[in-house]
Amino acid sequence: MCQKGRCFWRRKVLQRVGFVDFPPGPGYNEAMGNLPWGGILLCPGAKPGNLKSRWDVKMLSKEFYKSRREAYGALLENYSLSAVFCGEEIIRVNDEAYPFEPYRNFLYLTGYAKPKAVYMGYKTNGAYRDILFIERPDERRELYEGKMASTDSLKEELGMEDIRYLDKMPEFVSRLMFRGDMKNLYVDLCKWDGFEGPQDTAERFVAQMREKFPYLTVHNTYNDLGLLRSRKSKEEIEAHRKACKVTEYGVKNMLRHMKPGMREYALEAYFDFELKTHGCDHAFTTIAAAGKNACTLHYSENNSVMGEGDMILFDLGAAEEYYCADVSRTYPVSGVFTPRQKELYQVVLKGLEAGLAISKPGQRKDLIQEESKRVMAEELMKLGMIQKPEEIARYYKHGSGHFIGLYTHDVGDDAAILEEDMVFTLEPGLYFEEEGIGIRIEDTLLVTKDGCEVLSAGIPKTVEEIEAYIRENREA
Repeated sequence: MCQKGRCFWRRKVLQRVGFVDFPPGPGYNEAMGNLPWGGILLCPGAKPGNLKSRWDVKMLSKEFYKSRREAYGALLENYSLSAVFCGEEIIRVNDEAYPFEPYRNFLYLTGYAKPKAVYMGYKTNGAYRDILFIERPDERRELYEGKMASTDSLKEELGMEDIRYLDKMPEFVSRLMFRGDMKNLYVDLCKWDGFEGPQDTAERFVAQMREKFPYLTVHNTYNDLGLLRSRKSKEEIEAHRKACKVTEYGVKNMLRHMKPGMREYALEAYFDFELKTHGCDHAFTTIAAAGKNACTLHYSENNSVMGEGDMILFDLGAAEEYYCADVSRTYPVSGVFTPRQKELYQVVLKGLEAGLAISKPGQRKDLIQEESKRVMAEELMKLGMIQKPEEIARYYKHGSGHFIGLYTHDVGDDAAILEEDMVFTLEPGLYFEEEGIGIRIEDTLLVTKDGCEVLSAGIPKTVEEIEAYIRENREA
């Protein structure tokens, strides 16, 4: 997806808390690592071109979340109280709410994704303790929404010793402040909608605490948690792998059914089918932009008819346990590139390949984009489309990649030095509005010990791969 805003943080945090990489939970290797096809079980009668997979073991173990809470606790000074809020549902109409999206820093610490929950920690006498507050079960709600979790049922599931109901939180805070000699309040505050937006739950909590206990020093842990999330554990990486693999299934399913005369949304449905089949969510709203629509960076209508001579730009991804894939591909609707489409496509592909070649530990991330731009500018000059490198701005409209994790555009300093186990995307793109052609090619990458692994490598990308796959697999 095109690059939007970026977060910056203090790099000293990792030096304070370290990076803990817990192995996957019990049974993980048996269920994933020892299977063919990268941990995918084949259903009876399945063919390699149309695999149906089963990931029966949860990717992220309770040991993983425990390690994250311990790292978070190390951020707090002595005699401190902290809180991270999961968020609240937003009502769509009457008794129907929009699908709930848990705040990812809360999810990262708990593995719990229900509305209104609060993760609270406190440190006294050098010891860190934590509590999860959840909604109390309500029989009337359960009639409509199903069984609600109890404190006892969640203790084993989440690996947390102290879980209480939300209505007990005010009493707990009052008692702790009365007897605990607290000096600091740590709260995760993320203001994406700027200063003009309404106060959220976390901001209201800070306001109340400042009013009642004005001596508290308030700290925002948003950037600190972002730094913890910037490097991935083995379990997180496997969740990214599944998301990329299911994205591959979805793209290939679209290619098998893509024909001129279809509407964009009809083709998109084949991608959606694969995500549902494999138990994944969408990482973000799919872009399926044919012809001139591809020159609108965040085109979302997906309702145009695909013409015989069009190219179609896909920007899409699956999410596994909220860990995202983000992939862009641009394909000829006919299945065969015209000479002009091919030469423009090769310009963008060479830009991506140049970026991939220098993606490794020690590389400053934002300079990868500059290398992609340099190569694409050289290629455009060879075609006579520009005279000077800086004129690429006529066709180059966005940044060339972003960190990815629990959000598609995840936390991360764009000028950060890459480290092993970081996950990010590269997405060079050029947009030729006068020709009705927009081309973006994006991969999700894992930084390895001495380079990078393209997690989305199985999705056809070269001209030869694309044409061969469509020719050999397209449905009659």
